Amino acid sequence: MPYIDNQFQSTDKNIKFNTTQNPKKVIQLPVSLGKLSEVKDIENLKIKSRITNMYKDICQKVNLNEQIRPELEFDIICSGAPGGFDATTGKMYFDDNFIKKLDNKSLVFIIRHELEHVKQFQDISRMLGMEKFTKLLVFKDENYQNEKGRYIEENVNIDYYKKVEQTLGKIDKNSPEGIRVQKYVEAVKKYPDLVGLWQRSDISELKKMLLFAKEFIVNYKFNLLEKEANKAAKKFIKNFKV
Repeated sequence: MPYIDNQFQSTDKNIKFNTTQNPKKVIQLPVSLGKLSEVKDIENLKIKSRITNMYKDICQKVNLNEQIRPELEFDIICSGAPGGFDATTGKMYFDDNFIKKLDNKSLVFIIRHELEHVKQFQDISRMLGMEKFTKLLVFKDENYQNEKGRYIEENVNIDYYKKVEQTLGKIDKNSPEGIRVQKYVEAVKKYPDLVGLWQRSDISELKKMLLFAKEFIVNYKFNLLEKEANKAAKKFIKNFKV
């Protein structure tokens, strides 16, 4: 579930090139390009270490069992979002293009937001069982993205979700908890594929932007999954005074 808010709807590659008016002018660099690369690598490692520690701390505060915490990965997602929980792989991702410019409050909000999605999908898998859970993940893609649907079906992290069920137990669909989770199932069916839409090349940029805006407002911002995740993140920040 990518976290997409108004400030994160366009990807900033964090790459800037400076030119000089005088092509003959020689610019003396204080350190070699190799040293610059080493400095950037060290800074990236520090940032990733800070986020990893922050992630572990928040998981502890929300009592997310260490055995079923999603693995945290850093990659270039190119989705226009700083990060998200991938319900297929059962992993949490942060985009290398974004993490350098996010302050602690933004990072905490995103992590707590996504951890609520983790709980939502853990509950869904515990109620549906793996076969029905996999079909649910494929559902919204099967009509227009068969290739993606097949990818999801083949790459669902069955071991992760089995461990979740072993740790937390099953959910009876007729129980009060099950009735709540059934609402999550309906929300998943209505959830838009914003990442797929953002990456489409078969339509004009203008049409893509208009469709994105519509999906964002109608089916993303007011989706039950997102409303609960935002509520949880705001409450967390307030309680722990980030």
